[in-house]
Amino acid sequence: MGEEKEKRGFFERPLFLKILSVFLAIILWFFVAGNNPDRPGTEVLRTFNDIPLVVRNLGADLLVAETVDNVTLSLQGVQAAFDGLTPANLEAYVDLSGRKEGWHEIRINATAPPGVSVVRIEPPRVNIQLDDLISRQMGVEGNIQGRPAGGLVMIESNFEPGYVFVQGPRRKVDRTEKVTFLLDLEGADEDIIARPATLYPVDSDNNIIKGLTVVPEQADVWVEFELPRREVPVEVIFLPEEATVDSLSVEPQIVELQGPKDLLDQIDSVLTEPIDLNALEDPEDPEVPEEQFILIPLVIPEDMEASRYSVRVRFFLTE
Repeated sequence: MGEEKEKRGFFERPLFLKILSVFLAIILWFFVAGNNPDRPGTEVLRTFNDIPLVVRNLGADLLVAETVDNVTLSLQGVQAAFDGLTPANLEAYVDLSGRKEGWHEIRINATAPPGVSVVRIEPPRVNIQLDDLISRQMGVEGNIQGRPAGGLVMIESNFEPGYVFVQGPRRKVDRTEKVTFLLDLEGADEDIIARPATLYPVDSDNNIIKGLTVVPEQADVWVEFELPRREVPVEVIFLPEEATVDSLSVEPQIVELQGPKDLLDQIDSVLTEPIDLNALEDPEDPEVPEEQFILIPLVIPEDMEASRYSVRVRFFLTE
């Protein structure tokens, strides 16, 4: 009984309580210090997102058709090791050594600077589709659209090269029907000389196929314009206006005019310069009809050009 009382007395002594207080304080200090990431020598965990996935050892005749673009890396190390560390200092990669065309599930690896270690990669594995890289020669076709200014008419177009190479995954190259370019003539007011036009690979429905390379990437296009043309009849003018003639013939009867469309649409015929019949009559025998054969100029409207500027007129004078 006395021994038990003595033990209780020991635990109640001031010295024991002081020792216990110091011990608890040390434990608390270690607990707080261990949870302080800024304390020198303490390791911390950092996560970096959107790290580009790099491909290593890809075969020369292969390309990556489909895979993920970025991964997330979790790194562990002392705080000082993370000072100045950016995603540019990190690398995530897959090793494609010996891989061939098709789908492959491959483990992702990562590297980090000294002082930190990679503790997690998300996702840890990736599915990658590899395609054979092929090149095929194809013809070029132009798609010319739009309306030139001033009623201009395209009379000739040309481009080069006529054939190019299409390079890319076999499954996409096999879908390619042709290579084309788009040239918009809307508002053009002069000839086009060697204008560059981007080339696009398209399928049978003229849909652009992305992920292919065209070599060369552009074609040079030439387009020649001219003002519109129109054929109109020739109308012979006689003076005096009430005069009549017999057996009138004109060679040619049709003349082609060329000029601005708005003016050309207003013209229904081309007139000759007036033929004065009074000046053609024979004063010694006015009652005898006489055949006339005259080369007479045409009156061509301003800003117009014509296929002929004169016609031959044949007729008989009458009373």
